[in-house]
Amino acid sequence: MLTPDFAIYAMRTITGLEVSPLGLSVFYDDGAVSRHLAADLREHSPEGHTTHPMTRETLLSPLDVPDNFHITHAELDENGLVALHWSEKLSADDNGVSCFHPGWLYQTGLSGETDFGVDLSRQLWRADDFAAMPTVDGRKVLEDEEAFFAFLAQFIRTGAVIVRGLPQTPEMIEILPQKIGVIRTSNFGHVFEVKIKPEADSNAYTGEELLAHTDLATREYMPGLQFLFCLQNDSDGGFSTLADGFAIAEHIKQTNPDAYKLLASRPIDFVNKAKTSDYRMHVPLFHCNAAGDLDEVRWTSWLRAPLRGELEEMAQIYKAQKLAYQLGNSDEFKAKFKLQPGDMMCFDNRRVLHGRTSFDPSSGGRWLRGCYMEREELRSGLRMSARRRRQADLPASF
Repeated sequence: MLTPDFAIYAMRTITGLEVSPLGLSVFYDDGAVSRHLAADLREHSPEGHTTHPMTRETLLSPLDVPDNFHITHAELDENGLVALHWSEKLSADDNGVSCFHPGWLYQTGLSGETDFGVDLSRQLWRADDFAAMPTVDGRKVLEDEEAFFAFLAQFIRTGAVIVRGLPQTPEMIEILPQKIGVIRTSNFGHVFEVKIKPEADSNAYTGEELLAHTDLATREYMPGLQFLFCLQNDSDGGFSTLADGFAIAEHIKQTNPDAYKLLASRPIDFVNKAKTSDYRMHVPLFHCNAAGDLDEVRWTSWLRAPLRGELEEMAQIYKAQKLAYQLGNSDEFKAKFKLQPGDMMCFDNRRVLHGRTSFDPSSGGRWLRGCYMEREELRSGLRMSARRRRQADLPASF
């Protein structure tokens, strides 16, 4: 066992090793330098007495590492691995030396993330940009690893992808998502049907127009991803819409910073209206992470409760909300298209707003099947695809 996990790493060429009282610096032929704390390395030593050979989880904790524990010597062995000699042995099975894969050291010491080899940076878009984006061949995504990897990478960058030409079977709504990860069950079920219902518990199950929105805004954690698979769509109307909520938020930030500040800081109430549940959340429309970067929009106009507070402040936040909803439903930001049987609309529910024009149920049928998934499943799926590609392309890798 050469790494303390199941990932596949390309070999890296090391040009130098430098030991200090606290740890190790590794120098690579591309100019990069990774730095590692000695105690961390000892906890993650790949040997079986430190890392469980079946689970690859560490068997040590900080409680097992002495305060003055350090590296006495570092060298490259005959296999190109980094051999570290420790100041003391921590168990009867410990021979005082641990060997590390250069690829593992490079990744964990520099980014902590898989080297995907493609640009995954966020790509904001408006309606015209979305119309120009390539759609994805569904059969290739199901059968070809390269196509599947490219689909996931595009999904991460843009937050929305249309997959076309999938087999027109109801089970497809589970087959493609489960190729990525684990489906999240909600109060609508493991998989839900989007079609006319006699006793509708959501406007989605009527023929009414649905303005641009995110699903389940009343939940503490909104579903990260949503998939909608078309099986029938021959009624008059019923066009689908998508809009990049992050692009809209950035537009507001640049053109009306006071409105953006309100939308990113002033919590409002989202309340569901159902006979069998009563979910509520008190959060801002825009959510930023610890670094101040936008990482979520919560955008469902019909689930907002009346505002509370001083009248002047409420008027300001209402005006800011109205601006956001106007942009979300404008032709500038909202892409409109009609799904065909075999099409699957895949989107980030915490970023991309979706909607639908009204349709006449008497003119034909409209049947979509949907499911949810957490955001982290997308990155996990991409890492697993990268691992399979690396296994195939780099047979010499460990």
